[in-house]
Amino acid sequence: MAMDKETMLTLIKRDWNTEVQKDSSLQVKGPTSQGFLIVDGQKLYYSTWGEGSEILVILPGNLGVGEMDMIHLVKNVPQGVLVVTFHVRGCGQSKPPNREYSVDFYERDADDCANIMQQLGYKRYSVLGWCDGGVSAMLLAANYPDNVKKLILLGCRAFISEEDQNRYRNMQDITKFNPFILRDFIKVHGNKETAQTIWSSYLNTFFQLFNRDNNLCQSELTMIKCPTIILHGKHDYLVPAFHAQYLRDHIKGSRLHLISDGRHALQYQFPAKIERLVKTFLMEDAVIPWDEL
Repeated sequence: MAMDKETMLTLIKRDWNTEVQKDSSLQVKGPTSQGFLIVDGQKLYYSTWGEGSEILVILPGNLGVGEMDMIHLVKNVPQGVLVVTFHVRGCGQSKPPNREYSVDFYERDADDCANIMQQLGYKRYSVLGWCDGGVSAMLLAANYPDNVKKLILLGCRAFISEEDQNRYRNMQDITKFNPFILRDFIKVHGNKETAQTIWSSYLNTFFQLFNRDNNLCQSELTMIKCPTIILHGKHDYLVPAFHAQYLRDHIKGSRLHLISDGRHALQYQFPAKIERLVKTFLMEDAVIPWDEL
């Protein structure tokens, strides 16, 4: 049955969960270290959180700022883990220039991440990717297999479906976003007008990629050899659950947690469970059932 636009927008706002309001006001202790690196001619900002021998780099969602997307995790880094976050080019402190969405931006972000980790001296590390960042995380794992130890995917897709296109066509106006997401989006990009321009650019590229061979990263999935956990909400409206099942079927040996009451921003809904999962997966090589976390 066709869904009217107003109902669709209501579901989109709900999908981010009201916990975003609480998370946006969290006071986070400052990073262990921070700075700028020159990557392919662009100055990119990075920061590290916690201390440990297990290294985890976060590839953020469309917001482009890892410590905002994963605020609970950087606030409560598991003991023994060092988390690396960075602002993707054109976002937050990694500008000017403003964010640009060429058709290879997922590959570019993956390569930027690999370059940052190399410059920081981390030869082996695990990767966590959320939403759009998950596409770059999968490309990173596929194209840099000697560097990526383990992979954690939250709310990710490997291709754009017609259903996805229809949903995103109803998301053109950023003022319809969840107000707390909108606030962060404006904070990252400076003002509402710039944020709208950048979001419109993203959507234009999103729709172009629908017609591209391999779409986002389908052919790379069989190249991923590292242990992989896929976390996905059964009620994720932005990235429907069939995407998680596709990833499970095409990433050899991957494990899927399909969370019955989960939505898109699982890290806001279940911060303590995400923290425990990261710790047990990275530190103990264990994949614990979601209900036991």
